[in-house]
Amino acid sequence: MGAPEPPFSEAELAPTLRPLLEASLLPTRAYVDDDVAAWEAEHLFLGGWTCAGHAGAVAGRGRFLTVEAGGESVLLVGDDEDRPRGFFNVCRHRGARLVSEREGSLRRLQCPYHAWSYGFDGTLRNAPQTAALESFDPACNGLRSVRTEVLEGLLFVDVSGAAPPLAEHVGALAGHLGRYRLAGLRRGARIDYDVAANWKAIVENYSECLHCPGVHPELNRLSHYLSGRDYEGPGAWCGGSMTLTAGAATMATNGGTAVRPPIAGDDLDKVIYFALFPNALVSLHPDYVMLHTLWPRGPGRTAVACEWFFEPATIERADFDPGDAVGFWDQVNRQDWHVCELTQQGLGSRGYTPGRYTAVEGTVHAFDRMVAEAYARPA
Repeated sequence: MGAPEPPFSEAELAPTLRPLLEASLLPTRAYVDDDVAAWEAEHLFLGGWTCAGHAGAVAGRGRFLTVEAGGESVLLVGDDEDRPRGFFNVCRHRGARLVSEREGSLRRLQCPYHAWSYGFDGTLRNAPQTAALESFDPACNGLRSVRTEVLEGLLFVDVSGAAPPLAEHVGALAGHLGRYRLAGLRRGARIDYDVAANWKAIVENYSECLHCPGVHPELNRLSHYLSGRDYEGPGAWCGGSMTLTAGAATMATNGGTAVRPPIAGDDLDKVIYFALFPNALVSLHPDYVMLHTLWPRGPGRTAVACEWFFEPATIERADFDPGDAVGFWDQVNRQDWHVCELTQQGLGSRGYTPGRYTAVEGTVHAFDRMVAEAYARPA
């Protein structure tokens, strides 16, 4: 049996791969077709690096995080040396799901079905009623590992185990994350969303602000939609900055008034937005960092986790309240989800054909080119 066929022909992808001012959006099937979604799950979300979240979620023995991609559940847990480890979230006995919660802390890792237990390094510690079995080696029945690495505070998994080095995937984006000391930040809030739209439509929406005057008037008052510049560099990412308006020190419900000390020593007049292929959206603000991770649930639905990270000293203050940042972006998020869902409703219409990019949608085009190039890459 040969390798699976790519979901699109060269001719179908050619319009997207043209220069911006000549290009058209991805083929419609990329957003609405079950077979395309299944191909993406296997080749993009299970076939390379995906961002599981911030490494702080598994900082400490027994601290865990679970993520679901392409029908696979991955368990990430801090081992006895506080190192993050990744495993398929499956007991080796009868395949029961080991951990059902999204995140938390475990005293021990024990299957809820027949009580097989494992160390946080994945080794099988106890398997009741197996001592008399012939040719049963506990050393061969530990949890199956998933390749896991941390870079600049972000936790990544490669289910395939065959992706190129993580540093190559993240590329020059690592330097930007390092300047904001993302590895040392702590989470102040998280909101989970269920969006009735394709994951790529969500990234495309995030990658432009042409819609901001009409959809996000509050955001546009703090940062003009045509301000800032695009960033370039090696790695599977795209993005750029937007300049804060005079008098605004951050993005918040209080009109952008600064209530926290800044993280980075420079770039205090801008917010920087990056999309890291395939599923991470990283927003660097002067005083906090916001992270979205996207998890497709078929062609027309996406689970989105949004998290806000702050300096540890800021969180430890008696008056710490992230509500101004969380409230602002929760409103913006919901406005975005609404227009993404409207887009999803129209993409399947026989009256729609892939539209053209405008002259200010270079970052959207850069992301779509990454998608198109992934479609065209040999399996």
